[in-house]
Amino acid sequence: MMALVYHGTPLTPRAALIAAGARAFCVSYYRPDSTADVEAQAPFVMYDNGAFSFWMEALRQGADPMDAGRGDWSSYYDWLDSRLWHPGRWAVVPDKPAAPSQMNDGLVNEWPFGRSRGAPVWHMDGPLDRLARLCERFDRVCLGWIGDPKREPVGCDAYRARMDEVAALMGNRWHPLHMLRGVLVGGDYPFVSCDSTSLAQNHHRYRLPLFGGSTDEWGGLRAYADRLEELAA
Repeated sequence: MMALVYHGTPLTPRAALIAAGARAFCVSYYRPDSTADVEAQAPFVMYDNGAFSFWMEALRQGADPMDAGRGDWSSYYDWLDSRLWHPGRWAVVPDKPAAPSQMNDGLVNEWPFGRSRGAPVWHMDGPLDRLARLCERFDRVCLGWIGDPKREPVGCDAYRARMDEVAALMGNRWHPLHMLRGVLVGGDYPFVSCDSTSLAQNHHRYRLPLFGGSTDEWGGLRAYADRLEELAA
């Protein structure tokens, strides 16, 4: 089973996004710059609420981690309302990264678009029984790893130990799961999808040198995108 890879945006310059072609893309409400272009060319679109980015911004301004981030998501829902119903589109249900499960369950209860168009986040330090409950309520659930990205990134021993517990919960029939920022492990578990910002962050390194003598300015970008997608196979 191959996980579908959603490439994060904005992907700049605009010509790079257009050249990437008809792939799956993720648009963040925190940075919706490329929304129109993505919707025009992508067969699959994941809308991220940007909760982690809003939370980090609040922390930089001195907010308490437990209270940081957006509290009112009505504008996110308004933004989604006109675009979410096209085939191949879904969105991440809002949450607060450092909040307890009970508070995030309240945000899950506010979700207005039903079980098939939204995917709540289960933070992997949370109770396994919460993951089970979310799987009962939604057709897809996102997993969010909580380790330090430099010391304990996705795929580290602690991550794999926790995934062993997830696997035991899932049994022989896995519920559709999306691994946030999980392209490096996308092919290690039966995820239906994962996302990555690597193309947006690194594509400039892969222009022309991969294609000596080629006049295709964006050939290297497409080759790098293909490589990222192959990781999830």
